[in-house]
Amino acid sequence: MKIPSVTFRTRIGDDESLGGGCAIGGEWKDVTTDDLFKDKKIVLFSLPGAYTPTCSSQQVPGYEENYDELKKYVDEVYCISVNDSFVMNAWFRDQSISKVKPIGDGEGKFTEGMDMLVNKPKQGFGMRSWRYSALIDNGEVVKMFVEEGKNNDSNDGDPFTVSDANTMLNHLKS
Repeated sequence: MKIPSVTFRTRIGDDESLGGGCAIGGEWKDVTTDDLFKDKKIVLFSLPGAYTPTCSSQQVPGYEENYDELKKYVDEVYCISVNDSFVMNAWFRDQSISKVKPIGDGEGKFTEGMDMLVNKPKQGFGMRSWRYSALIDNGEVVKMFVEEGKNNDSNDGDPFTVSDANTMLNHLKS
């Protein structure tokens, strides 16, 4: 499966991470999927939202802690969420995440193209990403770990069993 071709509106400021910082006077920059994935092997993981419990306490910290080990097998590790660039940058800053790169998919176009866009009405979230991780080589999905129970009614317990850093790392090592 080929990843969708989209352009992410990112905010570049004092912080030179992928999405940049939230500094006043920052600039907008368009970043395409080709910029991020072409001729690269990437670990991408997605989650329902910035500042949410499982995402903040387990998923993002797990990838940050395993970043150096993951980088032995891939060119980069990206976290994507249906949040805007400002929110993703502030969340990573507040969580002291400096290695994993944030991607704000504010309009959900990439997430929809991956067939991972779901409605989360019980939380009042609206459309968000289902939790998954993927190994992507030059824009082609090589392997995806998708959490069970994907639905549009919030009828799940926010599963987090296969999209974690250790599952991806074990796959890369095998």
